[in-house]
Amino acid sequence: MRARAVALFLVATLAFAAGGCRALGRERGRDLTTPPPAGKPAAKLQVPPIQERKLSNGLTVLVAEYHELPLVVFQLLMQGGAAYDPAGKGGVAELTADLLRQGTQRRSAEELAREIEFLGGELSADASYDFSTVGAEFLAKDLDRGLDLFSDVVLHPAFRSDEFGRAQGMALAGIVAARDNPSAIADRCFQTFLYGKHPYGHASVGTERTVKSLTQGDIREFYRRYYGPARAVLVMIGDAPADVLAAKAERAFGGWHSAAEPPSALPAPARVTGRRMLLVDKPDATQTHIRVGNIAIARTDPAYVSAAVTSAILGGGFGSRLIDELRVKRSLTYGAWSYFAARKAPGDFRVGTFTKVATTGEALGVTLDVLDQFVAGGPTTAELDRAKSLLSGQYPLQLETPNAIAGKLAELQAYGLPRSDIETLPARVLAVGENDVREMARRYVPVQDAAIVVVGPAEQVAPQLARFGQVVRTTPEVCDAPNGPTAAR
Repeated sequence: MRARAVALFLVATLAFAAGGCRALGRERGRDLTTPPPAGKPAAKLQVPPIQERKLSNGLTVLVAEYHELPLVVFQLLMQGGAAYDPAGKGGVAELTADLLRQGTQRRSAEELAREIEFLGGELSADASYDFSTVGAEFLAKDLDRGLDLFSDVVLHPAFRSDEFGRAQGMALAGIVAARDNPSAIADRCFQTFLYGKHPYGHASVGTERTVKSLTQGDIREFYRRYYGPARAVLVMIGDAPADVLAAKAERAFGGWHSAAEPPSALPAPARVTGRRMLLVDKPDATQTHIRVGNIAIARTDPAYVSAAVTSAILGGGFGSRLIDELRVKRSLTYGAWSYFAARKAPGDFRVGTFTKVATTGEALGVTLDVLDQFVAGGPTTAELDRAKSLLSGQYPLQLETPNAIAGKLAELQAYGLPRSDIETLPARVLAVGENDVREMARRYVPVQDAAIVVVGPAEQVAPQLARFGQVVRTTPEVCDAPNGPTAAR
């Protein structure tokens, strides 16, 4: 039910393949290293008619009827997420969202969970870098009771001391557990290395130091500043008349008043110039994890769709350049992927893979060669056709549920994009041409200007990286430090 889950698919086709490499060989005469044909483009996508209302408190309400399933879905999105964590308070946006589900002024955490379970419903809350979201799903027959629970969570959170301590402890446990995951370390260190002190530069979950420093007061202050009806959007979709949904939304949220402040505009992050390499030492790692990237586009960039196609050609599963070169031809990895992390301010384009420690240098070299050759030569006609068919064909499948439609509507409204983008996206994907992809590659695919993060046993990996340029060595803990290494100079 997260808006960003649907958005991420459009700008990223993450490929973590699970089978073998060339060892798969052939089965009954069929070459399993060759991807199947992409298939025909999708039929025209249609979404239910959307009604929009603006409440007197500034809340935008979008409602739609959906009669395929006996469900009602609520999605509320507020402007303000982890990018607005105060300095030294990393993780407060995510912890605030988590605590919304841990009891209200009317219900304890146990009572809230029991009522939701009794109805067979679901309730979630989350914070991305740009937004905070609360979502819920209930059976249509339980619309009133479900909306009462949902609005109670949003409007009357308790933030009790015992629940705060429990949620804080769980957040810290997750951070500590991630230290043993080389992939998580690579993602976190890449984020801090590339963005530096930019609001996107800290881990959204925070660090052990920042989360330990958080207080109930910090949670209440973040809620006060960013949870309010003005500039927020509420989407309600379900098996009920649209007028009924709209009326119930106004009754539940029309009296919501808040001192929430408009979030400040985020500055554009600086692009990395030159090749900057960070080697993160994890002595017990049996595989090396690699990330390569640079600052790219914002979500509202007109080239957003061309970016999705470009990424699918490079790292969109079997048939993509990275998988073909790294996995199929050389058996260096089981997975390689790429995506554009498009946000309010320009996000980044990144490539990721992993390999055996002994083949780190080879895998990085092949990755950089693939990027270089793609920038120099652009896509083939077959690659372009495959990527467009893949994206246009699979996109409707991502919007088959009311949850997905609600998330997409909330995202478009929050970014100020037209709702027609939902229905027109497949056609816009199919309209992307070779020159569009060449331009995206020229501008954003990292070759000479790139942040590179490698996580693995430094003593074995460092000699393999020497041929790529100067390497800065660090540890996972230092990546999270306030003055940790950054790619900017």
